[in-house]
Amino acid sequence: MPFDPTLPKENTPLDAAQMRDQLNGLADMIGSGGGISQHQLDDAIATQTAGPLSNVPAFITDISDPPTKEQVQGIATVLALVVAQLQRQ
Repeated sequence: MPFDPTLPKENTPLDAAQMRDQLNGLADMIGSGGGISQHQLDDAIATQTAGPLSNVPAFITDISDPPTKEQVQGIATVLALVVAQLQRQ
């Protein structure tokens, strides 16, 4: 039986045979590469996962109390870079 993403139904008792079929269906999909090409997989990873944060410069500084406008702006800039990288923008 192929994997059915709609099973099990909400608020129904679990059935061992149905769950076994689901797991076997998933195992078959994994074993066959999931039915997608390497190019599709690479594209999905590139567009649907966070980017590497190694591109974001380290921000190490002492913050005064109260912080200066420049210190706050530096923090905001680094934070914007982190968010953009996580969103792969």
